[in-house]
Amino acid sequence: MQRLYIVRHGEPDFPGGVWLCIGSGTDLPLALRGREQAAALRPYFEARPVAALWASPLNRAVETASLMTGGKYTIHTHRGLREAYIGEWEGLSPSEIRQRFPGSWEKREADMSIPPGGGEDYGAAGARFEAALREILAAAHGDVAVAAHQAVTCGFLCRLTGTPLSRWPDFAHDYATVTELAFENGAFSLLSFGNRT
Repeated sequence: MQRLYIVRHGEPDFPGGVWLCIGSGTDLPLALRGREQAAALRPYFEARPVAALWASPLNRAVETASLMTGGKYTIHTHRGLREAYIGEWEGLSPSEIRQRFPGSWEKREADMSIPPGGGEDYGAAGARFEAALREILAAAHGDVAVAAHQAVTCGFLCRLTGTPLSRWPDFAHDYATVTELAFENGAFSLLSFGNRT
C-alpha cells in the first residue's frame, strides 16, 4: 500500500490583496501568508517521509512543495496536476464577474457543476488529475506527496466517492491543508481530509 498526500497550495499573492478567481490560466506566486502556511506543514512531512514529491507546474504549487518539505526533495512537475481552467472568469473578482457576465455567477451558485464560460469541466479536470496521480504512483517506490489545487482535487474526490459534481464544494478545503489517501491494487481510499497538522 502507498500513501498519497495531496496538499492545496498556500494563499496566493493576489494583486492589491483582492481575492480573484484563478485557475490554470493565472500563475501567481505565494503571498507572505501563503509561504508561512506552507512552511508550517514541515513537521507534518518530517513525520511522514515520502519517496517522491510532485507539484503542479504553477508557481504557487511548486513554491508550496518546496516550503512544506524544507527543500529536502527534488520537485517533479506534471501538467496533469494543474488547476482547472476557468475560462472567462480567469483573474477576475466576483464583482467583476457579475458586471461583465450578468447572471453567470448566480447560475453557477445554483449548480456548481456548471463551469464558467469557456472553462474546463470540473469532472474532466478531476479525471485528468486522477490519471496524473495514477501515473505518478505507478513510478514511485513508496509514498508520494503532491502540491496541487482545490478544484481538481474536489473533482477527483467527487469521482472517488461517487458524489455528484454539483456538490464538489462539499470537498472545499483551506489553503495549505492535506488530504491523505491510500492506494492499493489500483484503488484509492480516502483516509483523511483537510488536515493542517
